[in-house]
Amino acid sequence: MAGMPALVVAAFSFGMLHALLPGHGKSLLAAHYAGDGHCRGAMLSSAILILTHVGSAIVIVLTGAAVIQRTLVGAGRAPILERSSQILIVLVGLWLLWRAFRPHRHDYGRSGPALAFVGGLVPCPLTTFIMAYAVANGLVLAGVLLSATFASGMIVTVVAFPLAAILLRGRLVAILDRSYALQRRIGFGLEVAAPWR
Repeated sequence: MAGMPALVVAAFSFGMLHALLPGHGKSLLAAHYAGDGHCRGAMLSSAILILTHVGSAIVIVLTGAAVIQRTLVGAGRAPILERSSQILIVLVGLWLLWRAFRPHRHDYGRSGPALAFVGGLVPCPLTTFIMAYAVANGLVLAGVLLSATFASGMIVTVVAFPLAAILLRGRLVAILDRSYALQRRIGFGLEVAAPWR
């Protein structure tokens, strides 16, 4: 355990870099919070998404070999959870599309965290690897600590995307204020297009 501080720093840094790869719900959250979201909600949703993503991998590994043999297929994949997450994302997308065609008041406070949870259901393959190695070597606590640190780094990167969308929205809205009709058409178009992402 002498090298643990270095591993924690490496896990955090690697988590930040890893979250830049495709996936991890960055565009999902950015599209959701670009409308009229708030920074606090974007940060909460980013944390929920990544904690669900990493947490599901930890739970799968810790629940034992029987579950792993039934759900995992090579390189830490979990097809059942992946398919469930995809179906739930499609359902949320259809619900958002339905709402785009009806007058409504946006409620980013409740829908953002729910969308983040659904988006994070796919277990993280790297966390699965870390935890499987830790369990195999009797280092479960170290594995959980490294996985949590890895997740913290991922949260830092992922939260930057919806926050950037919120900050850029203000500048875009100032430009669009000159033409309210154009703003309404673009807003409606974005609402209709967002579920198809």
